[in-house]
Amino acid sequence: MTKKVISIFNNKGGVGKTNIIWNLGIALADKAKKVLFIDFDPQCNLSIAVIGYEEFEKCLENDESFPFGKTIRSYIQPYIQSLENPKVFLKRPKYKNLYCENIHIIPGDFWLNTFADYLNVGSDVNGGNGIHRFLVIESLIKKIEEEKNVNYDYVLIDLAPSFNTLVRLALYCSDYFLVPCTADLFSAYCVGLIGEVLPSFIDDWIQGKRKYLKSNQYDKLVSNKGKPKFGGWIFNGFDTRVKKGAIDKIAADKAQFNKVIDSVENNLLPKLKSDIDDYKCVPSFVPIEPVAEIEDLNTIAPDSIVQNTPIQYLSQEKPTREIQAGSWSQGQKNLMSRMSDQYNSLAEYIIKNFEC
Repeated sequence: MTKKVISIFNNKGGVGKTNIIWNLGIALADKAKKVLFIDFDPQCNLSIAVIGYEEFEKCLENDESFPFGKTIRSYIQPYIQSLENPKVFLKRPKYKNLYCENIHIIPGDFWLNTFADYLNVGSDVNGGNGIHRFLVIESLIKKIEEEKNVNYDYVLIDLAPSFNTLVRLALYCSDYFLVPCTADLFSAYCVGLIGEVLPSFIDDWIQGKRKYLKSNQYDKLVSNKGKPKFGGWIFNGFDTRVKKGAIDKIAADKAQFNKVIDSVENNLLPKLKSDIDDYKCVPSFVPIEPVAEIEDLNTIAPDSIVQNTPIQYLSQEKPTREIQAGSWSQGQKNLMSRMSDQYNSLAEYIIKNFEC
């Protein structure tokens, strides 16, 4: 199969993008898929979760031999400055099991903020003069696959909560994007904003692509990129209660859930369908309902980060905090099991549909 590049994106912060991308990647790797994480968020939370803070700090160090460190910067800065031999450094997850051999990560870098300022939508994209700068992720992936002799099935990109140039760049390089949403007042509004903003991103790309291809008509990369498709949304961070033996969302979170569904159905999807006509942005397999439902993990989530252990395997480790006399409660183990099932189902959904 041809690799699929998937961005996990929402312009709203605090929606759990990092935990989702990490645990989704693990679920895909558990199904024998080769996965590449790209930490394209200047906060670098994914890097810290996957490889640990100490290893991440080492990646940031620079000297005469490694002037740009051993992060994503070591490729992008030489690339955009037309320097010789941009370098790629890959890391494995700190957590080790058989399937983690299927995972690489390109660590992020705070320098990405500087890179975002360097990118210019007006001249680079609209004018078509620097359109390849907005394809640097695709160039990076190609470099890795050729240099490291590896073929990935999925590339998962973690992004900042923004509509900035980094997000725009990642979406131009993506085949699909997933939108995490939480149970709060702003999620429904922010989902609607994506329907307003993404079509303008695509319009800019089409305008610049036309200008660029007038003198570069055989450039298939530019012709084929700039077509991210909506792969679905994920409901994350809600609370549940047991009623008559069944687990259900608490009333307040269920109300917010219904508001997000309404916004997806009446704001996001209609805009993506009507305002983007260069390609089919909403595939027929995408439901109005969420493609995964991830409950609020409470103390489990920070413990997972501290131990650099994904939710699927956290019950095998002792908690780092004073929880249940140094062990997980049965309720916590049940929650981990349910969420592991959700990530496995999400991975199966992606494998079934995104490979078409």
